[in-house]
Amino acid sequence: MKSRKIILLFFTFFGILLISCSTTKKNGYSVQKGVWNSNYTYVFVHGLSGWGHYDFRNRFFPYWGMKNGSLMKQLRREGFNAYDASVAPQGSAWDRACELYAQLTGSITDYGKEHSERCGHKRFGRDFSKEPLLPEWNQKHKINLLGHSFGGVTVRLLTHLMANGSEAERAVTEKEDLSPLFAGGHGDWIYSVTSLAAPHNGTSAYHVPDENPKPKSNMQKLMDKTNAPKKDGRADYDYADFDMYIQNAKK
Repeated sequence: MKSRKIILLFFTFFGILLISCSTTKKNGYSVQKGVWNSNYTYVFVHGLSGWGHYDFRNRFFPYWGMKNGSLMKQLRREGFNAYDASVAPQGSAWDRACELYAQLTGSITDYGKEHSERCGHKRFGRDFSKEPLLPEWNQKHKINLLGHSFGGVTVRLLTHLMANGSEAERAVTEKEDLSPLFAGGHGDWIYSVTSLAAPHNGTSAYHVPDENPKPKSNMQKLMDKTNAPKKDGRADYDYADFDMYIQNAKK
């Protein structure tokens, strides 16, 4: 049990350390101008229980940078177009990918006809048509995707859907009613994908064995709350905690 606690804490704090280190010159770091730069926009996607551009807390406690200041602002000062998305903190990789697509395109979030009916929630979500994350996104104006932790899984799935779409959604949705995300054929809109400490194959560190320690650590309390039965009516497999299981991640 002690070794598992150590692994879990290392996994968590290593991820936090990565995103807390802003590239500020006062810490001795600076961008090497003239070295490789795609000149395409950079989009950062947070991990489990994270936040971003559309969340109020990001104004005074940015997920990317945290105590060292906003990494987005620093990158912009250095000449990079950088944006931080806001997707469902506990949502499944599928739901998060759909939300990310809507933010990037400035459209209504469409979770898909097949997915929403199977998972027991509304098909359409937040409308970003009046507040898109990017000024433009298409084959000419590509993006670099960067995801931390479960954000890495999110950007990987978005990339897959952009390239291949969803056969399940195409099978039950009229062509004129189908989201371009599920149609596929747009893989060339994405220039690169980078992930930091992402559980692409799932993780055993996410699941803390319940041996009733007294008292429970703050991390165990957080995991208990995250894994608690959901009350919003949607399927249990439409959440991040389900995707985190190794056997589920493989599927």
